[in-house]
Amino acid sequence: MQYELEEIPLFDGLKSADLEMIGQHLFSKTYKQNERIIVEGGINRHFCVIKKGKVKICCSGRNGKETVFSFLEAGQYFGEMSLLGRERCCATVYCLQACEIYCIRDMYFRKLLTTVPGLAWRLLNQMSGRLRSSNHCIENLNCRDSVRKVGSVILDLAEYSGYRYKQSVIIKQMPYQHDIAALTGISRETVSRSFSRLEDGNYIRKSGRHLVITDYPRFYSTFSS
Repeated sequence: MQYELEEIPLFDGLKSADLEMIGQHLFSKTYKQNERIIVEGGINRHFCVIKKGKVKICCSGRNGKETVFSFLEAGQYFGEMSLLGRERCCATVYCLQACEIYCIRDMYFRKLLTTVPGLAWRLLNQMSGRLRSSNHCIENLNCRDSVRKVGSVILDLAEYSGYRYKQSVIIKQMPYQHDIAALTGISRETVSRSFSRLEDGNYIRKSGRHLVITDYPRFYSTFSS
């Protein structure tokens, strides 16, 4: 179990004793494709880490239209906000694929935050990044410029999972274009055209799901505000 936990970015680098303590409170659950793990407005009892599969985090708007906040894959986590705030869930977590999820009960999750300080610090740091990403998402919905919307999504991915190389940033696994369309509220065809315009402007190089931001300082300056 310790080796498996070390493969998860949130737990990587924690002390062996801390990993052992986390492992004692961990159990695995499986979910089918299209099954909901957490329901908007419901009560969540678990902190969840994705071992296998992919989920969508979304909520319903006043007009019934779905708003997508993010897509999470293996190694990423969810459920911490409702546990920390002891509030009802503000979004639904929906399985896009069959998933295996590591779960920690709410009472043990709160206990671990006091007994494993390194875990608490990492959660705070990553929650700050997610808040910035959510703000970008909201700004995107109000923005009419499709290129800026797509650029903002790429920027969030670069900061969350990109690899720096000199002035460039490499993103090895970009979301599919229909996923980006759901995040930005524009059509898949418009997403495709926006990628072409970013390539024409020498902001990015793209091959399949592999993307390189050629000049990250320039890209950040253009799409961070």
